[in-house]
Amino acid sequence: MSAEAIKESVRDADATRGKILQVAFEEILLKGYQGLRVDGVLKKTSLTKGAFYHHFKSKKELGHAVIDEVLKPWIEQRWIVPLLSMKQPIDDLIRMLEDARDEISANELHTGCPLNNLTQEMSPLDETFRTRIADIWQEWHQALAKTLQRGIDNGFVKDSVKPNNVARFLIAAMEGIIGQCKCYMNDNAFYEAGACLQDYLESLRP
Repeated sequence: MSAEAIKESVRDADATRGKILQVAFEEILLKGYQGLRVDGVLKKTSLTKGAFYHHFKSKKELGHAVIDEVLKPWIEQRWIVPLLSMKQPIDDLIRMLEDARDEISANELHTGCPLNNLTQEMSPLDETFRTRIADIWQEWHQALAKTLQRGIDNGFVKDSVKPNNVARFLIAAMEGIIGQCKCYMNDNAFYEAGACLQDYLESLRP
């Protein structure tokens, strides 16, 4: 086999793996990990069992890969990476919340946050899932705490603020608001609780 043919084979394998992961992620979002069925993934991807098991030895291995290769990068891009470049944390966090509110769709209202969903479903059931999920929460918490500390150092956040504590509270509040929207199936909770969260952020100014 030529070098070019080998490269093409690798690209095809990567594309197949990516397709499986994306469909599995969507299925978990709609039905939860326990509702995920390998046969359902095969049907939606038009792949054979042989193709599936070439990439994943089991449903559990697939679940781990969804967390590591789809969910974690998604959370990083949506919530963590923006924190790294924030110059004025209060203004930028308020803008982030406004953007999240404006981007929320009927589908997101129905499904909720995939990270929080898996936390509630799998943390009590499987330690290998819990530790992977906890790592994502911790990365988000650390990034937000550093952003708040940077705000204190630059005079944009009052120095009495405890970055670690506030970061925990803000993430819990945001996720709680999204969870309520999922239950109510409308975005009123997002607007009402979001307004209170914005008032809290304003109170952190010097």
